[in-house]
Amino acid sequence: MALTQTEADALLQMNKEFADNDPLEFWQTQPMRYERLLLSVDRREQFILDIERGRRNRARLKYQNRARKVIVLARFDINGPAHRNPPDAPYRPGERFDCPHFHRYTEGYETRIAYYVADVPGLTVRDLNNGVFCLEDFLRYCRVQNAPNIQMMV
Repeated sequence: MALTQTEADALLQMNKEFADNDPLEFWQTQPMRYERLLLSVDRREQFILDIERGRRNRARLKYQNRARKVIVLARFDINGPAHRNPPDAPYRPGERFDCPHFHRYTEGYETRIAYYVADVPGLTVRDLNNGVFCLEDFLRYCRVQNAPNIQMMV
């Protein structure tokens, strides 16, 4: 189910809230993989926030915002594998990106195009070495309001 760029941008810019107020558990040393339900403020759209820390590479972090269950609107890859853009990509075609890098939905490419974090309009990251700050900044970029507390786990 593909979206037009206008539809994807509208979904990403839509104000969202967590469906529940349970704390976000942020594991520092253990793998983590979970989903949290987000709702548009008007309750007409559902979104999913994916948070993942690698099993083998515990430094790897991934934050992802999905719409309509399967459409990735934005993904922030931190300390993960490198990515090569398609040769016909509208941004840095064929270029290889080490982490951290950012993906956002692009019509015709979905999230196959990586961006340097500094080149993503509207994204401000305070500290790329701080996973919690990156999560908070990602939530802000995805227009998530009233995020629950982030509970640090060992």
